[in-house]
Amino acid sequence: MRVPPSENGRRVKRLGFLAVALAIALGACTRVATTQSGPGTDAPGGAAGRHPWTRPGVLRLASLSDPDNLSPMIGAYQIDVDLSMFWAGYLFNYDDNNNVVPELATELPTLENGGISRDGLTITYHLRKGVTWHDGAPFGADDVKFSWQAIMNPNNDVQSRIGYDIIASIDTPDPQTAVVKLKKPFAPFVNTFFTMGATPIPVYPKHLLAQYPDLNRIPYNSKPVGTGPFIVKEWHRGQTLRMVANPHYWRGAPKLKEVQYRAIPDENTLTTSVRTHEIDLWSNASSANYTTASNIPDTHVYLTPFTQFSMLGFNVSRPILSEVQVRRALAFATDRKRLLDTITYGVNILGEGDQPAFFWAHDAELKSLPFDPAKARDTLDAAGWRIGADGIRSKNGQPLRLEMVITTGNAVGNRLSVLLQSAWKDVGVELEIKQYASALMFAGYGAGGILQTGKFDIASFSWVNGVDPDDSTLFTSAAIPPHGYNQFRYRNPEVDAQERIALASNDRAVRKKAYARIQEILVDQVPELTTWFQRRFDVASVDLKNYKPSHVVTTFWNTWEYDI
Repeated sequence: MRVPPSENGRRVKRLGFLAVALAIALGACTRVATTQSGPGTDAPGGAAGRHPWTRPGVLRLASLSDPDNLSPMIGAYQIDVDLSMFWAGYLFNYDDNNNVVPELATELPTLENGGISRDGLTITYHLRKGVTWHDGAPFGADDVKFSWQAIMNPNNDVQSRIGYDIIASIDTPDPQTAVVKLKKPFAPFVNTFFTMGATPIPVYPKHLLAQYPDLNRIPYNSKPVGTGPFIVKEWHRGQTLRMVANPHYWRGAPKLKEVQYRAIPDENTLTTSVRTHEIDLWSNASSANYTTASNIPDTHVYLTPFTQFSMLGFNVSRPILSEVQVRRALAFATDRKRLLDTITYGVNILGEGDQPAFFWAHDAELKSLPFDPAKARDTLDAAGWRIGADGIRSKNGQPLRLEMVITTGNAVGNRLSVLLQSAWKDVGVELEIKQYASALMFAGYGAGGILQTGKFDIASFSWVNGVDPDDSTLFTSAAIPPHGYNQFRYRNPEVDAQERIALASNDRAVRKKAYARIQEILVDQVPELTTWFQRRFDVASVDLKNYKPSHVVTTFWNTWEYDI
């Protein structure tokens, strides 16, 4: 999973996947994106004509984050994937209506069209003819097979191998056909394999990269060659990334002549840059800046429900938090509606569990834990935590004192911690706050990452899913670090069993029932408390046309259609 910098700095490797059964495309989902306009704007899609500050055909794009490199296979940030939508190619994309959009593949494999075998072990991909890499070499099935082999190469610092590690072999009977043989059925596979999965990885060029023993530190990572609508011309970390139109793009030349991306790691500076028209599109702005950024003249505001939720993660391996009564009491003591309104200014959406309300895997009957301070006090009393003279509870001589970790410089985290300290003290819980640089907070287990090594009581962070609801790496016993991202150290045999059912079946009804039960358990047992589901917040010039944010993985999907 990749955590957008506007909320939590670095991404924690995008592992999870959002929900589509192998055999069913997303076309049945409904569109839920909302678009709002700032003062002085016309209808979304750009005003008639162009303003004098606009550079015709040149999109100036910015966000808070500088890419660590441009290769999503190796890169560690959400922005790496966002930018790949300009230069790279995936087998499928997902549009703003949650429909599958074939890209390098021509159709989604299903049971009905024979692309998936009845036993779920063979998936056949038909690839698009006439696609070339930016250097003119033809794209084909060998590139798909090579890309899988690169992911499985132990020398490569790959962000995730989930879904790729169950492939037994890939046959390439001709340049336009790739036949994938699986070791076992895996329902999220089609929505994981070189598409908008929880760790999205594009297809890579065999003819350029097969010579390297590993892909970790090669020139390609700063000047990649892809099949996408734009060609990377120049980029050095900390400097502007320039991409120019690919005249040989298989859909036809894109409408933009050039895309320029700048990382501006300060929200005030970003706001000024949009206001002075130095920037045409501010992507993934922080909700903490909504009141200011949403009122910039001659801009449109886009609020897009996204497959991402923010949470308070409880480390249940800690003695105090191993008590479910304590976790429930903290939930009762948390006024999430107030947090939403005062911290995110209503940008984000209240919800429970791990599946957003707009998605098919969401349990519409899910009961919430209400804000009820009196019930929080009663729950702690019943669990033996008694109020002391200082107003802090204790049991067996141990004070009810907890430490919450947030990332340094995180405006949302700072506001959240202040409000929680006050609310929880009111029920007898003392909360201390510790800040870490995002690079340390989200580092891997071997690098001593705070979340991965469990050096916290409570952590504030986000989880970003792909197009399948599978986030088993977040909640199953087998996924406790260093084997996954169950940073809560949570173990529940029924959750494990329901996850296995959901992963093995290609029947959406079976999967939906399993995910509903998982959501019920998570709300009842509270290994994490979902504070809100996020909406991506973008600010765009009124002159930008055809920006249609997607709800999954990245808002950028139709970059060849952008125009300004």
